[in-house]
Amino acid sequence: MAMKQTQTKLFDFSDVGLDFCAGSKNLFPDRFKKMLALGYNEQTVSSVAVAGNQVTLTYGGAHGYVADRVLKVDAGALALVNDGEFWIDSVTTNTVTFTLDPAPPSVESGFNTRIAPLGWELVYEQANIHVYKLKALDESNIFLRLCFQNNTAYRNRVSPCVGRSFNPSTGEITDEAALAETKNITSPATFAWEFSLAANATYDNHSYANGYNIFGRAVVVGSKYHLALLCSTWSGSTARVNAVIPYQSLDYSVIKLPLLLGETATPTGNGQNNQLTNLKLYAGKFETKIQASNSTTFAPSYAAAQSFLPLAIDGFNTTTAGPLMIYEKISGQFLGITNGFYYTYYGVSSSDVPSSDNKVVPLQTADVDISSICFVHCVAAGQQNVFFTIPVEEIKIA
Repeated sequence: MAMKQTQTKLFDFSDVGLDFCAGSKNLFPDRFKKMLALGYNEQTVSSVAVAGNQVTLTYGGAHGYVADRVLKVDAGALALVNDGEFWIDSVTTNTVTFTLDPAPPSVESGFNTRIAPLGWELVYEQANIHVYKLKALDESNIFLRLCFQNNTAYRNRVSPCVGRSFNPSTGEITDEAALAETKNITSPATFAWEFSLAANATYDNHSYANGYNIFGRAVVVGSKYHLALLCSTWSGSTARVNAVIPYQSLDYSVIKLPLLLGETATPTGNGQNNQLTNLKLYAGKFETKIQASNSTTFAPSYAAAQSFLPLAIDGFNTTTAGPLMIYEKISGQFLGITNGFYYTYYGVSSSDVPSSDNKVVPLQTADVDISSICFVHCVAAGQQNVFFTIPVEEIKIA
């Protein structure tokens, strides 16, 4: 078995150390810190066994780790290899096994491990405002400001703003190219990432299990360059994709910021079932779309006549996915192409399209070429689904 990439990481809302649901608005600031900057579920290794390139860590009891997460080793010899990060291949109740090329003949135990965060830095935290430092594809610093919900009577939503600069005293994004609406707000604005449909406090502290019957599955895929939050805001078909998406843009400074995918809705009261109705994609302060036409609609309902490649090309039912082509909304002019975030080419037959029920999506599947995990998720319901594919694989190869 070959050593796997650790640039892009996967989290599940059910993970030990996270254990929250999309409605848990009181828990969101803490859980975001864990996923983005701190890591979670710290455990102490009691012994280490090395067999070829397979390293097995044994713990004194149940560790709570699962396969396909990235383990962070904080001290000892392993901490000096691959920045101390290793993809978990398999687990038992008290062991974790990963691949290391080349592996040392022996490793001393007694060190701590945790699930590795995305590697962002929390540079500002006051009340319900967080500012994180991440990386643009050119390795320059980018700052993401998150305004979490601070009103117990309102639904769970987070307003993002991304820019190249911020004020470390106030937490305000100071980049003139950034989205003005969310630069310095203290409560979520019209543009936001939606996580709950109901405007009440019922689910504020719910665990994953407590909220599952309402909110269903939820996963996070990200790296130091990007973030995709895949969840539903209520039972049935209320899927949401909220994201920070890097893209290769034309060489204009005012659009050379990661894309923000979210939606616009009235901040108070209940939310909307269908994200596609209000979906927004911003490049800095410019609204964009993913179809080249004189229509200002974000996306077509379907992008393919059929959902699978012809059998003469591939004998398996293979659906392709391609990077998003980004166009300025009003002019329809091309701006760039996304990294690590893809449009899924399902066809017009609803029988070939995955269910949008929140117990099914986000749907885990696999890339047939390199066998990496992919998640397929949608932003609408029924016949009007628009699906995206987010792979758990490197989005930038040095």
